[in-house]
Amino acid sequence: MPSTSKPNKPGHITTGDILDDLGFSPEEALEAKIKADLWRDLLVHIARRGVDQASLKKTLKIHQPDVSNLLRGKISKFSTGKLIQFAVRLNLDVRVELKEAATQNHAAAIISDAKASKRHREQVPA
Repeated sequence: MPSTSKPNKPGHITTGDILDDLGFSPEEALEAKIKADLWRDLLVHIARRGVDQASLKKTLKIHQPDVSNLLRGKISKFSTGKLIQFAVRLNLDVRVELKEAATQNHAAAIISDAKASKRHREQVPA
């Protein structure tokens, strides 16, 4: 009997970044990534220390449903600032690093300089 199912083809081809594919602006995508990183690091620390939910409730100064939301990954319920507060309450050091982003013009200038340098090396007799 012939199969009536369709071949397994992807319904959508991703660009490699799900947040971009979902239409988030670069700023929104960055904030979502930062929140996810904070949450992941909090969970690693909590698991490493073997902290139970009752202790988390007391240490983080939150209600039981929020402890559950945190542990289940419902990070949309928490702001980035709140996740940082949780980290501080767990005696974790939090650092935010800002650096100048490489612009396309800057990157193009670097590539152009590298090509010019290569051409110069090729023209110089050995």
